[in-house]
Amino acid sequence: MPSLSWTPQAVADVQRLYRFLAPRDLKAARYAVSEIRNSVKILAHQPASGRPVEELPSAYREWPVSFGNRVLYRIDTDVVSILAVRHQRETGWS
Repeated sequence: MPSLSWTPQAVADVQRLYRFLAPRDLKAARYAVSEIRNSVKILAHQPASGRPVEELPSAYREWPVSFGNRVLYRIDTDVVSILAVRHQRETGWS
């Protein structure tokens, strides 16, 4: 079973989303972060569950998360790397 690894960029993305939501609704901000963290745990058990990303190599996949968020991750032999977190209204993965 692969382990999960968060890149600094992915951690920064979650922090950015939290800072965006917190002034409007602190409870919702905390819940959103919790949902993101809990949702990706399945990827350690079923890494191919996400949808392939068309513009990237096959090891890159996208995982939908509540609140309209999505997670970009890469499957390696023994690790699933969480690369980025975006809201669906944000464009692309770059």
